[in-house]
Amino acid sequence: MLTRVLTLAERVGFGSPPEAVAPQSASTVRVAASGVVTLTGLVLLIPNFTPLLGGPGDALVAVLALVGSVVSVGLVAAGGLLYWSRFGDRNAVRIAVWNLLGVVVLGSVMVAHAATQGAFADGVAASTFTVGNLLAIGAAAHVVIGVYDARRVRAEQLARQRRQTAVLNRVLRHNLRNEAQVLTGHADIVAGAAEDDDGLAASAAALQRSSEKVSNLADGAKAIVRAQERDADDYVPTDLTDVVRAAAADARERHPEATVNVNVAEEAAPVRASDGLRTALDELVDNAVEHGSAGSRTGSRDTADHGGPSVELGVFATSDRVELRVADDGPGIPEHERDVVTGDAEITQLTHGSGLGLWVVEAVASAHGAGLSFADREGGGAVVSLDFPRA
Repeated sequence: MLTRVLTLAERVGFGSPPEAVAPQSASTVRVAASGVVTLTGLVLLIPNFTPLLGGPGDALVAVLALVGSVVSVGLVAAGGLLYWSRFGDRNAVRIAVWNLLGVVVLGSVMVAHAATQGAFADGVAASTFTVGNLLAIGAAAHVVIGVYDARRVRAEQLARQRRQTAVLNRVLRHNLRNEAQVLTGHADIVAGAAEDDDGLAASAAALQRSSEKVSNLADGAKAIVRAQERDADDYVPTDLTDVVRAAAADARERHPEATVNVNVAEEAAPVRASDGLRTALDELVDNAVEHGSAGSRTGSRDTADHGGPSVELGVFATSDRVELRVADDGPGIPEHERDVVTGDAEITQLTHGSGLGLWVVEAVASAHGAGLSFADREGGGAVVSLDFPRA
């Protein structure tokens, strides 16, 4: 029942804007805006529900009273949805204003109409019911109008932000790539001339590592933008078990020092996916190998036997979901990096993550409608899970 209500709310516009990245905080303005919508519904429920308490009567009156009561209850629910939605404070106020506008405009018209017909002299109760009934419907209609108006404003703001971000992204990626090539070239020169100088050799190695990191940042930024810009046609039914097996085979070639195991479902595990899924999976495997190598140097539990990192790829399917897991035997992912990527913590100068790898995974997961979660592996290590809807 709850799922149906939320689906209906999504269709009429109360679903969180897809561009939003985190729930809004409960500010005073936000509470007041949602309270206005809820209070409107509660007040209008009284005249609409009253005729239903009088027992059997005119069928048409009963139908109108029932419709008005349902709409009034819907307004109460809309206030709660507005509080929990991801609309910003200004857009929440915009929706509340549209709601009040519907009450004021239609209320004024109906009061004037009742006055001219002399209804207050002979039929106050009937007039009150009519006004309440129409106001409930009008207020609900204006809330929906307000929701779409707020979404339109938000879309315009995001369009401007996207244009600015696109320019910044292109410039940064181009410059990062160029600087990485310069760093790599000079690092090779220094390394070639420093064979007998341990100090220069160490500096050359540091230059090569830095150039590789800069290059990886450029690739990561490109992958994130690509994940956000893919069209619906780029997503096709894909068996996740085939993707995992292929990724594992390539990982063994890239990292011969690592042990890459596969644990996949016996049956097919279809999801709607793009080529970005493989990009995210490769990021997770490379990250697991890198940090698993660090674990092997400290005597991690699995690496002691084979002298290298251990990575396990798993696919677990249910009737409606398919879960992809990547587990390693390294030191684990720091909690602050997990929280930033999942949105449980804000990005600050102290909490922003050490690279773009997990952000690439987050962008791909979001584009695929998949859930992203982190856990500690029993005995040491990290487990990253992507939970996809089954195709």
